[in-house]
Amino acid sequence: MTNVAAPRTKSYLRYREDVEHPRADEEKDIDRIIAVLRDNNERAYRKYKHGVRDAHAKSHGILRGELTVRDGLPPELAQGMFATPATYPVIARLSSTSGVIRSDQLRGVRGLGIKVLGVKGQRVLPDDTASTQDFIMVTHREFLFADAHAYLTQGMPTAWVLARLPDPVLQGGSALLSELDHRVLRPLGMAVPPNLGVFIRPNTHILGETFYSSAPLRYGDYVAKLSYVPVSPEAAALQGIPVRADAGINAHQDLIVDFFANHAAEYELRVQLCTDAEKMPIEDATVAWPEQDSPHRTVATIRFDVQDPYTPERRAYGDDVLSFNSWRGIAAHRPLGSINRLKKRVYEASSNFRHDVNNAPRIEPSDPAELPR
Repeated sequence: MTNVAAPRTKSYLRYREDVEHPRADEEKDIDRIIAVLRDNNERAYRKYKHGVRDAHAKSHGILRGELTVRDGLPPELAQGMFATPATYPVIARLSSTSGVIRSDQLRGVRGLGIKVLGVKGQRVLPDDTASTQDFIMVTHREFLFADAHAYLTQGMPTAWVLARLPDPVLQGGSALLSELDHRVLRPLGMAVPPNLGVFIRPNTHILGETFYSSAPLRYGDYVAKLSYVPVSPEAAALQGIPVRADAGINAHQDLIVDFFANHAAEYELRVQLCTDAEKMPIEDATVAWPEQDSPHRTVATIRFDVQDPYTPERRAYGDDVLSFNSWRGIAAHRPLGSINRLKKRVYEASSNFRHDVNNAPRIEPSDPAELPR
């Protein structure tokens, strides 16, 4: 990943309402996915006697911070909420993407929900009266499945199994898969499929991770993907630092709490603009957008000061009250592509179930003071 100025002559794909091309059967596929995930929701509720998310169930920290839009951005980057310099309050939730509560010793994908407060503009959804802008990000740059159909046919069988396997089985399977990859596949010039590769990626300090939007979104007049990169010395130093095997089942939570007891952290929010709809497709989220054609470029800094990110009150607020959905935001940052259309309905269905069974209020904060200390 780079962070350089793009040539002034670069041509960027203009956003139009017809940039998306859904499959004819997409809504039926999403209906089937929601039905399976609802079964997983209900199973988790019976297990925990408490409703959890069907993805990102386990949080590791709930952070209060500030997002500052850079001054002097070039016109193609000065778009949407980044059009003018400003500072916004932020609430962020760090998580693992599993739909059940698992040990932090397990390898896998980590998640980041960013909720920006006080963002003005026309909303994506007509019935949305909030003033928040959500960005949902994960630690794999490309999504593991191209679209909703691929997620249904390839991802859901895996999700069904994973929801039912105990931690020791998953940990043993990851170790065997890692050994196979290292000793057999790589010497032959082969690799583990991406949807399995996430289970052998190193388990490293979550505050040193780079996060990605994976799927595209509207970026004002253009189309883009986002990344979130640690840049302050203390946070950047955590990149690639392994989680110790003796750190316990809540290792990420403990690492985050220990870090923010004494340190602040800064991250850059970076934008990769689409230059070519063929090389950088909207509907296939598995295709890497070439950095040489359009590098990630910084548009804002997110800073978190010293704080306690996992008090009981914060955990309850972040896990039970808050919801994160990239469709909650302004029209200038409308999510695009099949995976995002899938998330729109899946996230809403999961949030409805969780709030209903927990008898918890659904609140979109308007003031950062609403996040408990």
